[in-house]
Amino acid sequence: MIGSPDGPPRRRSRALPVVLVAALFGYVLTHRYHAPPTQAVPVPPVPVSTPERADEPHLVGRVGAGPAGLRLLVDGYEPRIVDTHTLSVSPVAGLSLRPGTTAQLLRLGRSRLVALASLHGPGAGVYLVRPGAAPWLLGNAGHAIPSRDGGILLARYGRETTAVVGLSLDRRLVSRWQLPGNVLLLRDTPAGLLVARYAVAGNADLLLVDRRTGGLIRRLGHGRYAVATGDHSLAWVPARCSPSCSVVVTQLSTGASRRYPVYQRPVLTTGAFSPDERWLALSFSGIAGDGAGPLEPGAVVVLDLRTGRRTDVPGVSTPLAEHADVTWSADGRWLVLGVKYPQRERLAIWRPGHEVVILPVVLSGRPTTATLTALA
Repeated sequence: MIGSPDGPPRRRSRALPVVLVAALFGYVLTHRYHAPPTQAVPVPPVPVSTPERADEPHLVGRVGAGPAGLRLLVDGYEPRIVDTHTLSVSPVAGLSLRPGTTAQLLRLGRSRLVALASLHGPGAGVYLVRPGAAPWLLGNAGHAIPSRDGGILLARYGRETTAVVGLSLDRRLVSRWQLPGNVLLLRDTPAGLLVARYAVAGNADLLLVDRRTGGLIRRLGHGRYAVATGDHSLAWVPARCSPSCSVVVTQLSTGASRRYPVYQRPVLTTGAFSPDERWLALSFSGIAGDGAGPLEPGAVVVLDLRTGRRTDVPGVSTPLAEHADVTWSADGRWLVLGVKYPQRERLAIWRPGHEVVILPVVLSGRPTTATLTALA
């Protein structure tokens, strides 16, 4: 997905204005159904070569398994867990979702997983689906993230304001407040709740607020959109990037910021901090060249936030309007890549100084709606 100069990109493959952020949850929840295990599709143990189709990515590396203990949570269609070492692919235990249904998975604490999905038509609304429990209607529409107290924070969008509701999993109301504009919930951190408040698309106030009251703790910056969040840092894109574009990293506790000039055109789509927040992985979308020039393929780079040094991840490029998803292993040693093809997704891992390792599994379906999370 290409980040428009006038609006923030979503972390999916297709851009939408932030004023339509509630559509992030245009998922379809059907009747309860126990999904069968998803099967891994083996591929020959040879390097993956450059594709012939222009709409497919380029992924080259050594086919192999990942380290013991690294498991990946892949949401979207048919949420599943991939063990990078054993190469097993399995559904999320206890979640009753019909195959083909999409859901956003929320990780509560270290091991608890719930799903957020929307039902259209009769009984329409946003539902929370928990292992072993009936779906719980949260409201007509909304956007949710996990809260640090083990519950969820739900944003509900009105015409001119956003109401934010804190809920425990036993259906208890913990907090309720509102802010003017369209508010995108980013992350609940030890320092406070990170939000991006938009008056218009591509014009965000990046704020740290109190999770229970919405009271302002610190104004962190003003830019186009957030790129990555950590418990102690926020990476974001400023409103202007001429002659070169920078990513700004702001410390939540102090508000101190540092700019890293890392690219020439505004195509930075998403990113991820390493667990110790020393490294920042950045994923760029493929973009049409200037004038009649060729396509500039999307790429993934890793930025050392201490030195400012940039390292390109080898063997990875993506086509027009597409990017690779990125996340880190819990120990920070491995960068995980989700590379999307038209009807499937390939997973790979990489660490500096080594070649990319491509996992010999293929996730079928429509993974362009999926995100990746590394499980400890």
